[in-house]
Amino acid sequence: MRLIGPGILVAVGYMDPGNWATGIAAGSQYGYQLGWVILASSMVAMLLQVLSARIGIVTGQDLVGLGYTYFGRWGGGFLALMALIAVIATDLAEVLGFALALNLLFKLPLSAGAFLALVETLLVLSWAGRRPYLLEVLVGLLTLGIVGIFVYELWLLSPAAAEMGRSLLPNGLIFRDGQALYLALGLIGATIMPHNLYLHSAWARGHFRGKEGFRALTVDTVRSLGLAFFVNIALLWTAATLRLHTLESSPAGWGITEAYYLFEPTLGSAAAGIAFGIALLLAGHNATLTSTLAGQIVLEHLIPQRLSPTWRALLVRGAAIVPATLALLIWGQNHLNDLLVFSQVVLSLQLPFVLLPMLFILWKLPAVGISRWTYGLAATISLVIISLNLLLLWRV
Repeated sequence: MRLIGPGILVAVGYMDPGNWATGIAAGSQYGYQLGWVILASSMVAMLLQVLSARIGIVTGQDLVGLGYTYFGRWGGGFLALMALIAVIATDLAEVLGFALALNLLFKLPLSAGAFLALVETLLVLSWAGRRPYLLEVLVGLLTLGIVGIFVYELWLLSPAAAEMGRSLLPNGLIFRDGQALYLALGLIGATIMPHNLYLHSAWARGHFRGKEGFRALTVDTVRSLGLAFFVNIALLWTAATLRLHTLESSPAGWGITEAYYLFEPTLGSAAAGIAFGIALLLAGHNATLTSTLAGQIVLEHLIPQRLSPTWRALLVRGAAIVPATLALLIWGQNHLNDLLVFSQVVLSLQLPFVLLPMLFILWKLPAVGISRWTYGLAATISLVIISLNLLLLWRV
């Protein structure tokens, strides 16, 4: 067993700028009350990621390709198209988050930051194309940097331990408040991300062999997603603690930019805000890499095989940069956080198109080696997520 595995590539998708936007919005509007959604989503994500990776190991195919195998040309093509929409929604958040971090730290225009997201992704993927383990090491080191920064932020803010503990206990807020439900679905979409299920099913094939690799896969996944859970809950705790200090002047919620500028008046030092911006930059950089990798997997099934990985990466990144740039021109930076949260809700609405086919494939693949209890749990989780999506659509 290696210290770093494919789980770390999956984990960065669980701490991307979309997660930042939803976690900060939830913490700034509802304090600690939605922390349990992050905990539940993280535990569900661990189970679903292990199952998707097992499917890839057993079949030697990724989930997108298996859609064609089990549902035919038209069914598989439809699912691949839904996968592409999920990847673009993910990539939109990554591009905007990376550009926002550069804007906060260096005052670089958002459009220029979006272009840099394209360039640096292509350069890093070209460098690591023949050395996949180096890509995992790079992402792993940057992830540890993000975790270290949030340990530092929480140490400075010193949130109440009792409040942090209570935040992990379920409550009925989402059934009483439509906006809380909207944010909860954003947290679910930001935590259980469709593109990560596609990526894990493809990437795990080269690391684990047969059933003997299942235990190593589980350890790698739980360890990596444990880091992601800490970052996600730390975001909510950070926003909730800042909210306590600014409740009188700003009772409504706020986004990443407002959080960045609140550190200095709250703590009397700009260092915490700068560290926050650096963590956002690292998270955006990591997430742009993995979302582009997932996009390459999807496009392998939708466009001619002769197209090189570099061109596929360019297509995926361009598909995110164009709507990101248009959104910035139309709505400006003031609505950037709303756009990030909306992208995560779109991801939540895309989850049925990966969860239901995955359940069908698991049913048809006894070689995956899961018990009826595990399958029943995965099916129940999927139905709960779909039901919450339907509830949101009905309320809208």
